[in-house]
Amino acid sequence: MPKAQASNGLNFDVLVNILPSAEDIPPLQSYTARDGSTLGYRYYPSADVAGRATPPTLLVLLHGSSASSHYLAPMAEYLAEFAGFDVITPDLRGHGPNPAQRGDVDYIGQLEDDLADLIEHAKQEHAPHDRVAIGGHSSGGGLALRVAAGSQAGKLAGVVLLAPFLAYNAATVRKQAGWATPNLWRIVPLALLNQMNVTRFNHWPVLRFNLPLAYRTGSDTLSYTYRMMESFGTAHYKADLANIRAPILVLVGDRDEAFYAKQFEPTIHPHAPQAEFEFIAGVSHLDIVMNTTVAQRIALWAETLGL
Repeated sequence: MPKAQASNGLNFDVLVNILPSAEDIPPLQSYTARDGSTLGYRYYPSADVAGRATPPTLLVLLHGSSASSHYLAPMAEYLAEFAGFDVITPDLRGHGPNPAQRGDVDYIGQLEDDLADLIEHAKQEHAPHDRVAIGGHSSGGGLALRVAAGSQAGKLAGVVLLAPFLAYNAATVRKQAGWATPNLWRIVPLALLNQMNVTRFNHWPVLRFNLPLAYRTGSDTLSYTYRMMESFGTAHYKADLANIRAPILVLVGDRDEAFYAKQFEPTIHPHAPQAEFEFIAGVSHLDIVMNTTVAQRIALWAETLGL
């Protein structure tokens, strides 16, 4: 297989070369969302169930933009085996092998509703989890913030952010990363229309992803509609951070091509003083979910908190 070039700003080689095959990870299971849609997720049960007086903590781990649950398998497997989590990695609506509307949702905020439904499904189907944590990588980290500050605020035991996307104008973002190409000629007027409660054009595609040919599988999500773009992340990261009372762990590689690693602490800490930060040496934006040191740091954090 040819190497995934870095012309798009991200080094996909780590995923192309290391990612396990679909046959070697847990199969997709399904749950029913409140609108009747069938959505997929992978389940990694804790290896440390024996001897527990209570069910393990459920960790819902969210993939980044254009991706699916597949690439989170190495991280999920490690955290289930060594951190004692029950780990669930959903294929968010609009993503995965066969979504009803690829790259789209029905309304802004639907991903939050889907995740609330998934958590309830997990409690009924897998274990009566008393403690739930949420985590995410890149845009999935932004969505984790949104969920933790929204309907799940006050219910979560912890939040794990792996190189999270906060906002296009946040100090953490490299403006010329090259991974995503926004159509500002559509985004700006659509944002103004939404401020006037006009949503009839929110199905228009506005964001394109530069996914290398070497990483494409035939079931790729290469663009987002306006309502998906607005749903997949935090709308107001400062306010969301301020609303979170749960412990927060932020991990970023010092070679991240999409974000300025050293800007995360001064950007997040004023709004979430409980957040802990660590830079992981030699780690880029994508291989942070493959790195054993990162997984060990999460496991240590969870142990310290008694999760």
